[in-house]
Amino acid sequence: MGDNSKFTTIPRNGEGTEQAEDTQLVDINNIAKLKEKYGELYQIDITLEEDDEHEGNICRYYFRKPSNGSFNRYLKTAGKNLAKATEAFTDDNIIDEQRIDFSEKALIYPGLPLNCGNKLISALGLGDNINFRKL
Repeated sequence: MGDNSKFTTIPRNGEGTEQAEDTQLVDINNIAKLKEKYGELYQIDITLEEDDEHEGNICRYYFRKPSNGSFNRYLKTAGKNLAKATEAFTDDNIIDEQRIDFSEKALIYPGLPLNCGNKLISALGLGDNINFRKL
């Protein structure tokens, strides 16, 4: 058998998981199926290991739209430990099919969750792309 790491099983026709024998494999490269499963998605592409000798590896991750609960947990814990809060925030919102790969890469590249978390947070309107001036 081939590598199934890019596939997941989901119930057919929105049925519950109690009928696990009636499932289909979904390729994470099939954006339409991912949107059907998760709703609104964000794609984040990151280039890792870029230097003079290496061209860099591009990693693509998909995140579901963060819920208010996830965002509130992030805000509550960010003041105590920003790195852990952002790691938990990205773990809450990455699609299930990529959670293990993302966690493994985060061990090698500790800034990965911070980068992705900052992009997700800016998508919610909490970014530094605001113009402010005193009148």
